[in-house]
Amino acid sequence: MDQNKDRYLGQFSQVNRCTPWQLIKSYWQSDQRFPAYIFSIIVMVMTVSLVGLDVIFNYWYNYFYDALQAYDTHGTVRLLMVFCVIAFFYIILAVYRYYVSQLFGLRWRRWLTHQFVGRWLQNRSYYLLENFDEKTDNPDQRIQEDVGSLINFSIDLSMGLIGAITTFIAFIYILWQLSGTLVVPLGRFGSLHVSGYLVWVGIIYALIGTLLAFKIGRPLVPLNFEQQRREATFRFAAVDLRSHAENVALYSGETHQKTILDRLFGRVLDNWYMIILRQKILLWFSAGYNQVSVLLPLVVALPNYFDKVFLLGGLIQSLQAFGRVQDSLSFLVNSYPRIAEWQAVAQRLTTFVNHISDAEEKAEKENRLIFCKHPEEVIAVRNMAVSTPRSQLLLENINENFVHGQNYLIKGESGIGKSTFVRAMAGIWPYAAGEATFPESQRVMYLPQKPYMPIGTLAEAILFPDHKHKELEAQLETVLRQCNLEEFIPRLSETATWSERLSPGEQQRIAFARVLLHKPDWVFMDESTSMLDGANEAAMYNALKNYLPSCSVISVGHHDSLQPYHEHVIDMEKYHAPRLLLPSPSA
Repeated sequence: MDQNKDRYLGQFSQVNRCTPWQLIKSYWQSDQRFPAYIFSIIVMVMTVSLVGLDVIFNYWYNYFYDALQAYDTHGTVRLLMVFCVIAFFYIILAVYRYYVSQLFGLRWRRWLTHQFVGRWLQNRSYYLLENFDEKTDNPDQRIQEDVGSLINFSIDLSMGLIGAITTFIAFIYILWQLSGTLVVPLGRFGSLHVSGYLVWVGIIYALIGTLLAFKIGRPLVPLNFEQQRREATFRFAAVDLRSHAENVALYSGETHQKTILDRLFGRVLDNWYMIILRQKILLWFSAGYNQVSVLLPLVVALPNYFDKVFLLGGLIQSLQAFGRVQDSLSFLVNSYPRIAEWQAVAQRLTTFVNHISDAEEKAEKENRLIFCKHPEEVIAVRNMAVSTPRSQLLLENINENFVHGQNYLIKGESGIGKSTFVRAMAGIWPYAAGEATFPESQRVMYLPQKPYMPIGTLAEAILFPDHKHKELEAQLETVLRQCNLEEFIPRLSETATWSERLSPGEQQRIAFARVLLHKPDWVFMDESTSMLDGANEAAMYNALKNYLPSCSVISVGHHDSLQPYHEHVIDMEKYHAPRLLLPSPSA
């Protein structure tokens, strides 16, 4: 594995089970850790500075209302000018804290997205999840949407937590000084003197509120997780309709598709309603909690004002300080909906990574097919068996030699396992056993029945799996003519969704053009001419023969028209296994 690949795959492939903490800390252990620390420190300093300006504002309220109470016109005007100066610096800090935090989030998202994309593509995990895993839904949505949500929530909650801690530390001293001592008469037991009583009232009130908020809001975590899953499933169904619009239209299947979309959207709304109900209960509590927190400091601070412990400015400052301490202590109460969303998003991403590990581990346990290299120009298969994911044996005791320079046609009834045999030879089917030996110095290429057409220019689609290749690009016009696609030469630089623009037959001819470009020594073709008429099928095989005379072709197909292009015919019926369930090797 090259160094660049390690850079993107190492973080999530070295742990057995990924946790939210590992997901977050991975960025601070990567090659981006130094910029990450710098951005974090800058945001932290700005957050603390904003709290410092809040403290200054708090003292300003004291001086300003004392000046008002004393009818000090000159002092009032001077304090208004001071307010403008403080507000100017506050606005600058607030704006640039937002800018720096968003820039930090952009860099973090870019790095984390690279990690997930790399992990998804590593060891063909995308193929394993799509075909053999029933637990992972919509990995594309998890990478595209959940990564961004995780980072935004993490940054916002982190800034909020830092601000809450700093605010508590800064204002607790002010509130303690302003509280004085509360004397509680205890009758014949004397009296109880409580120093800093406003502080204790705020702490006790916030603790009670936090505990109740967690108890009320806990169900939001699984509900948000389920909501993300149902939204993604509904979106996938809509995309699937768009991708198969022609098929649905030809069948006049609009009513059927509407039934499916209505059912999936109904499930979205059902879960959403459950979230609304839970949010309503939480809002009842948080709204009442916040309203009481406005009245509570006034009730407990008025005795000091009436006893003339402080003037009107002291009362306003006490209320402001109590409110700031109360807000800091109530951070978890007020942020619980976002914390619940953060937990749901983190859970979706960690389960995504863990399901990849599970799929890879299962494939490794199930796959007993050994691949070897040798100097001979022969592909040899020994004692090969192919089964289904449900351990149903398809083919057994396959022993074949494919000699370079010869062409082979693999035949058999539908469902016997011909295509699965080719997938096993390509190393992507994990339910196989035996031994497959390939020439060490020769290239092998595989053509599926439905070619993949990446989004981009037509030239890029033909060059796939290469992206840019000047030498191959120079041959594009030649191979398009060889494959009866000369009308597409003027459109080589056109960008489109070619899987929708090209007919199935044109896509299969594009696949042949790729073979002519990449010039493999062997090509396995899984019904790669099934969408072509006889003339085009003959033209494609003749192009291979004339343009790549040394390339050996191994074709899978049903049509007798394929037989003249192959010297050997392999009927897979002789390897057909009785429909038996095999014991799993992991059992």
